[in-house]
Amino acid sequence: MKEVKAYIREHMLDHVIDALAAIPDLPGIAVAHLREYGHATEDGGLVRIEMAKLEIDVTDGMAEAVVETIVSHARTGAGHPGDGKIFVSDLGDAIRIADGTRGDAAMAVRDDAR
Repeated sequence: MKEVKAYIREHMLDHVIDALAAIPDLPGIAVAHLREYGHATEDGGLVRIEMAKLEIDVTDGMAEAVVETIVSHARTGAGHPGDGKIFVSDLGDAIRIADGTRGDAAMAVRDDAR
């Protein structure tokens, strides 16, 4: 299991979420809106860019599709500094609180929850 954490430009958020929603069986996306993000300039100053943080916990087999989707839909034009970053981490376990299901099975959306 993987945690995909992405920091993207706020104005790209809807575009990225729409693309991620097209991935079959994606379990869900947590979004946090960040007021400012400091992007260092050559003179040592900071440029303030409104960013959003996405957190998506997926099975190992889904991680690369999620990363590729974010990269291809969060990039502005040919790509610019401040477009964001993606971090992928291993998850040790997942537990669905409702029924105690563990591991990859806990990451699936239950049919009765739809």
